[in-house]
Amino acid sequence: MKRMRIAAFEPQSAWPSQAWLLSGTTPGRARAISAVVAAAIFCVWTGRCLAEPSADIEATPVFAVQDLFESVRIPNIAMATDGTVLAFAKSGRLLRRSEDGGKTFSPVQEVGYDAGGSAIVDEKTGDVMVVRSKGGYLWRSPDSGKTWKREQIVIRPNPLGHGALDGVPAQTSCSESGITLRYGKHKGRLLMPARVQPPKGDNAQEWWPYNYNTAIYSDDRGNTWQTSGPVQSGTGEGTLAELSDGAIYYNSRSHMSVDHRRRIALSHDGGKMFVDWRVCEHLREVGQPFYFKYGTKPSYGCNAGLVRLPLEVTGGKDVLLFSTPDKPGGSRVRMTVWVSFDRGETWPVKRLVYEGPSAYSSLAAGPDGTIYLLFERGKNKLYESIAVARFNLPWLVEGRDWRKLMKD
Repeated sequence: MKRMRIAAFEPQSAWPSQAWLLSGTTPGRARAISAVVAAAIFCVWTGRCLAEPSADIEATPVFAVQDLFESVRIPNIAMATDGTVLAFAKSGRLLRRSEDGGKTFSPVQEVGYDAGGSAIVDEKTGDVMVVRSKGGYLWRSPDSGKTWKREQIVIRPNPLGHGALDGVPAQTSCSESGITLRYGKHKGRLLMPARVQPPKGDNAQEWWPYNYNTAIYSDDRGNTWQTSGPVQSGTGEGTLAELSDGAIYYNSRSHMSVDHRRRIALSHDGGKMFVDWRVCEHLREVGQPFYFKYGTKPSYGCNAGLVRLPLEVTGGKDVLLFSTPDKPGGSRVRMTVWVSFDRGETWPVKRLVYEGPSAYSSLAAGPDGTIYLLFERGKNKLYESIAVARFNLPWLVEGRDWRKLMKD
């Protein structure tokens, strides 16, 4: 490995100890990760950061895929703070764990008898949670998914009164995993995408114009959650990522658009309000199933995955990855991952992961730049299994210089 000049952009409190970073690694990678951590500490104490992409991303393309669950739906994937890969299915009720970087996984375990919603890792405490905001509870694990305990939580409504348990609930299920904010005034906040479906909290078609994506956030480690403002009407099932300036990029499934395009919004206050609504010109929706009975056939859309690569392996550049089936206006096939090097403005790189039937997906990224895609797929029809694909940026860019792409 060539001599490394590492950019360290994460705040000091966001950096975990070297112990979990080095567990299960090869000696060469352990040395590389130690260098990343050392450079981060140097950056924090001296303010001198070298903005160059890390050499820690493997130069050799990596790709592998394996089925993890059979005959269940709704995937969520997350990275525990000790490096354990957590693959959830059935809206967070089922779990398989990997302690070797996604090469092998534990047998299927049940998180809890009524676990549901979606997952979030608290990077401050290391706790993993499966949050069911619609039910007013979560399941919490202090040991990277080995054991779980059920807890009641408080859900506070937004100014419209939406989110309260005795009214129109905020639902986390089917949206992307949550995140811990790392920057600015709201550093440490837990933030999760969610959806609101007035007036009854269901998917009745006559109320689609009133449905909207939102978020829920917690400043007390998951005990109390506040429902955010709307993210455009006609949306449902969301993804979000924090950018390096603290802005929140929100990417929404659209249930009612005949242009077959995703909807985008931003938050500049830690997820309380979402503004700058726009149509994404580059990311498009599948259309089927078509069953809207009130007008022209719109894209019904699909749940999608979104993650930002760790800044320590991209030289501080906001590199976003997005996953969804790639057949605009058509059926759920061709699971594909896109890459943006400019904070989601354009998506110049994409690569097919799986050709056949494929639907919902979720993305996570490890501290070394390894990418994990958990997605629904089938050989002959949809929803036969949930599989995990493990790959890296060199594989995604197919031989091009990914460092140069970040500078273009």
